[in-house]
Amino acid sequence: MSRNEPKQYKEYIDTLSKDPSKKIFKKIIENDVNRINYGEIFIRDAYTNFKELFNQAYNATEKENGERKKLENLKKDVAENLEKYKNDPLKIYEFADTLNNGIKVLDSIKEVKIFKKVEDFAIEKSAETFSNLALKGYSKFQERAPIISIENPPAGSGLSRADEIEKLVLKSREKFIEKAKESGLSESEAKSQAEKLIGATWDVGHINMIKKSGYTDEDLKSQFRKIAPYIKHIHLSDNFGDDHAELPMGMGNVPMPEYEKILREKLGDKSEEIKRIIEAGDWITQFQGASPFGMTLESYGSPVYAMKMSPYWNQTHGLSGAPSYFSGYGNMLPDVHFSTYGAGFSNLPTELGGQMSGRSRLSGNPIE
Repeated sequence: MSRNEPKQYKEYIDTLSKDPSKKIFKKIIENDVNRINYGEIFIRDAYTNFKELFNQAYNATEKENGERKKLENLKKDVAENLEKYKNDPLKIYEFADTLNNGIKVLDSIKEVKIFKKVEDFAIEKSAETFSNLALKGYSKFQERAPIISIENPPAGSGLSRADEIEKLVLKSREKFIEKAKESGLSESEAKSQAEKLIGATWDVGHINMIKKSGYTDEDLKSQFRKIAPYIKHIHLSDNFGDDHAELPMGMGNVPMPEYEKILREKLGDKSEEIKRIIEAGDWITQFQGASPFGMTLESYGSPVYAMKMSPYWNQTHGLSGAPSYFSGYGNMLPDVHFSTYGAGFSNLPTELGGQMSGRSRLSGNPIE
């Protein structure tokens, strides 16, 4: 017996059972009911599959377009007929027709994308998280809200190129503006806050690692030009393009001077507002007690003090008179090193081409 079997049917079967001459009618009716029960099971399975297909189509279509409206109407029609079927099992045929029509509607939906590229999916989900975080920070702290600065991971990881980070920043700002307007901000204020609160941290060492795949400094500069308008922080980390070495700036081949020129071209005086953060953790680990700070300032050609005529960092560490990083390190092995530590020709006697007079290393004694 079906759980939807009407009470009248059961009473009618009982009546037929009492009359031997009508047993054949009882058998026919029972067979028909069994078929209806099987049909009901089939309809339930069909409805489950229909819902899955409907949800995929609904989630894959854009809001406020013609395809989404078509699906909204279908959803309403199916819900109404499902309610009728629940109240009256004999409406099973009408409900089956509704599902058949629904399948035809789903077949007519155009450009439904069931699958997404991993990059698009990651950007969509990450943007949702970053926009929520930025909005929560703004709601709580207003003008003192923390900045969400999205960093590029080492080359070869997901979302590590400039165009990918750009898409993520723009998508995060777009979602922030949408939600901020719903919370009461004007469009102009929401846009202003989005640009202020959501940007990029560009790790010059991370992107430099694309060199091991054959990319050049020109490719790196192209990446930097694209991301420059969104940069809020720069991580200063040098390497030779093949490993995440985290060297102080100037020790590898990161084209930092060119990056600084691009920043000034793109942003003018605002380029000075970008925070430069030294990231040389591996260097500190390997050379305990050696700070990368002075070496980084040296590579930038920065003055030691703010006053005029101040000495420069690249004039320290025994490199007096050496030019800045922008034109190379200059004389790396001044003669004073050899005369002091005895590690060169300068400590040989003059007869052997050295500079030390009155003494010969051949005899080991001064010449009397």
